[in-house]
Amino acid sequence: MGAIDKLALGSVVISIASVCGILICLVQISNRMDDSVNQANSELLQKIALLRVEMEQAEQASPSDPLLSIVIRSAKQSTTLRRTIRHTWAQNDHRVVHRFELHAPTVHPKAHPTNATNGSAADWLKRLQHHHRAATASNARYLLIVNEYVFVNMPLLLETIERILPRQGFILCKPVPDVPAQNGTCDPAQPILLSMDVARGLTEQYVVQDGRRLYLTDRETEAFVRDQMDDEGRLTFFFTAPLLRYAAKMPLTQRIEQLWLSLIGNYTPVEY
Repeated sequence: MGAIDKLALGSVVISIASVCGILICLVQISNRMDDSVNQANSELLQKIALLRVEMEQAEQASPSDPLLSIVIRSAKQSTTLRRTIRHTWAQNDHRVVHRFELHAPTVHPKAHPTNATNGSAADWLKRLQHHHRAATASNARYLLIVNEYVFVNMPLLLETIERILPRQGFILCKPVPDVPAQNGTCDPAQPILLSMDVARGLTEQYVVQDGRRLYLTDRETEAFVRDQMDDEGRLTFFFTAPLLRYAAKMPLTQRIEQLWLSLIGNYTPVEY
């Protein structure tokens, strides 16, 4: 074998080794991200589970009552998207009731409702209770308020409501950016989960839980969308970041169907 042939063969070997090294690194990064999400979020759920033990009253909900009532904010023109949501994460289930809250197409999806971040936490909560009064008519344990462009990990959310979350005096949300944590005001552009007694205004004793670790970041959502997470069915999260940025290469409806299938066909209950 001549010197040129040896050089060419060496280049090929080096190239193959480099590609293998890159693939190994990508797998390791993916696994580390998955481990990071699960570890941090499982610790948060363990902390929340203690509240259920401390706060839960003797009264038990009826087994026939739904676990969750959902209000989904949706643009009037998003007919196909609403159909997709009904057939995926908000599909018919005796544990879930949902309704769509339609807004005009001119409303930007990231816009906050008027005065949503003004005043005290109590003022914010009263506005929310007034606006969503119709959604509290069911006997569900919890109320979820979410935008149509956020994907909900419904299997894990329902399991956690049933096994972990306290039934009274509880709010889980992302706090308003740049507002002190003690204010307790939730970011209305992000999903908000409330126990039904709080949603109905039946109690002034409640805990606002900073649940941001259960909301995937943009980076984590991108890894999930690109199927770069290790074992998506065991990921410990409730909500993705908004999926609008990923709609350029694939319609949002197809993206939601893809994410739903990756969970529903591969879901294993997570031990906390």
